[in-house]
Amino acid sequence: MSAVFQEVKNMISKGEFFKAYDTAMQALDGSPDNTALQHRALLALANAGAYRLALTQFDSMGLHHSQDLDVQCLLARLHKDMGFAQKGNAAKASFLMASQLYEQAWRTHSDSPQAYYPAINAAACAAFSSELEQAAKWAGVVLDQLQNQHTDTSDPAEQYWINATRIEALLIQGQLGAARALVPHTLSLIGSDRTALASTLRQLQRLCICLGHDFNSLGFTPPPTVIHYTGHLISPTGRFPAHQEERVVTEIQALLELHNVGVGYGSLAGGADILFAESLLQRGADLHVVLPFERDDFLNVSVLRCGPHWAERFKYCLSAARSVRMATDDAYLQDEQLFTYCSQIAMGLAILNARHLNTTVAQIGVWDGHTHDTAVGTEADLQQWKHTGLHQYLVNSQTGTFSDGLSANTVVATPTIIHTKQHGRESKAMLFADVKGFSKLSDAALPAFVEQIMGRLAKVTAQHYDHLHSINTWGDGVFAVFNKVSAAAECALAMQESMAGIDRTALGLSEELSLRIGLHLGPVYLTLDPITLRETAIGAHVSRAARIEPVTPEGCVYVTETFAAVLAIDSNNQFACDYVGQTEAAKNYGLMRMFLLRRTEDRNATTVVLNFEC
Repeated sequence: MSAVFQEVKNMISKGEFFKAYDTAMQALDGSPDNTALQHRALLALANAGAYRLALTQFDSMGLHHSQDLDVQCLLARLHKDMGFAQKGNAAKASFLMASQLYEQAWRTHSDSPQAYYPAINAAACAAFSSELEQAAKWAGVVLDQLQNQHTDTSDPAEQYWINATRIEALLIQGQLGAARALVPHTLSLIGSDRTALASTLRQLQRLCICLGHDFNSLGFTPPPTVIHYTGHLISPTGRFPAHQEERVVTEIQALLELHNVGVGYGSLAGGADILFAESLLQRGADLHVVLPFERDDFLNVSVLRCGPHWAERFKYCLSAARSVRMATDDAYLQDEQLFTYCSQIAMGLAILNARHLNTTVAQIGVWDGHTHDTAVGTEADLQQWKHTGLHQYLVNSQTGTFSDGLSANTVVATPTIIHTKQHGRESKAMLFADVKGFSKLSDAALPAFVEQIMGRLAKVTAQHYDHLHSINTWGDGVFAVFNKVSAAAECALAMQESMAGIDRTALGLSEELSLRIGLHLGPVYLTLDPITLRETAIGAHVSRAARIEPVTPEGCVYVTETFAAVLAIDSNNQFACDYVGQTEAAKNYGLMRMFLLRRTEDRNATTVVLNFEC
């Protein structure tokens, strides 16, 4: 079990919170009372922003009476997170509760060498609730405790937290010069724990905003950048000539160094992709690979065509990657849009990872600078990213020089709706909705159900007609296919909000009637149903989408990891997807990573994104 614990700990340090939570929960099946593992599982959820689920799990695990310092501090931290998700008096109440819980943990463990941790957080939460005198008092307690106890340690990680705590306490007391003096040595201790650095910087900037200090004056350097990479295939003559390889590699490595890249997401096609992957691995960065379809098909289509020696380079990068995902498990079937689908997933995952690590995200592409009339390939990837407004850097595959992204007058095809061939697959967002309790309704109740329940849901879907490809119903079920994930997300939440506003009792209907909605994004065949003569979608990903709704809690919207990733690049941060863990899909379809969809408007006032001055 200690090996599993260390594995989970390492995943959290790299920002792989979903994987850490899944691994911990699987291990807890065989050791349900392992408090340390329970703590790490919930910590992973908290770091991923899913504090609601973490609080629910905290209760179900029976941890409220635990005297473990880490567990007590975790409960306080979840209330602090709740404070940042609220406004006004509600936020202040949550911060005060968090401060009290941290104080309680400190009093229980005041003789522990780690007692400085709850004390400094009690100080910070007091500051966040505008109790500045109390905050300064607790900061003094922290500094006295660290001064009086022996704090030299051979463990760099422990020394990092001690130094970071001193900086925080000095900041609360207004001693900015003393805090600034500790920063260089503190940064030298961080090692590869990106999550620890992200946590520290997020806390310090929140305090600076609260106390009116200039965060940038502290002298912290930006944490490692997360990138999405893309580029042309290599060939003897073409858009990326083979004789330019060495020069392009030099420019890629220069950009990775210039922007302090620590994490990369992309595919592994022969040419630019593999050059990025090799360069990332060479600098010790984390490589996360997304393949568009079945591996052997991909090897034949996108690697071997560049030359036989690229196959070995492909296999090396694949084996050295920290994670490998398949956009779809299906075969290629000559559907080129699967490449764009794959790129969108990789882009979204990069953006989500950067949010978790509270750092900068950018795209680096290898492009020849010439536009073509295509919605698939490097230009489509570049244009998709350009629409996000995030940083973009380009290496010219013909000359090796680089620039800061597409120019304002560069126009290439936008890959929102893709038509690759007459009977090809297209990436679509799919919504399945079902009303639980419908089968128990009497015939007398059905007219009211149709008019008041389905009728109101129809009004919601009608408002999204411009983004709908098709929609079908059967009884209490709805299957809708959308061209944009953001439209599907908005429609799903609006349906739940409409359902919540219906007085079922007044209509003579059961209060137990409730709506469940599942969302997924994937490549599907669009066709005319020969029986109903209506447009519809079919394919393996339709089946996958249909398996989500039955396991979704009533009143909620569950989405897949694919949907959550692409939503990150298509929604302008209007929605949040809180990880709920691997869930067994309906009809023995297997485990799927599920996320709870919600709006972000209720937390925009206190959400902090680091903004470093370069």
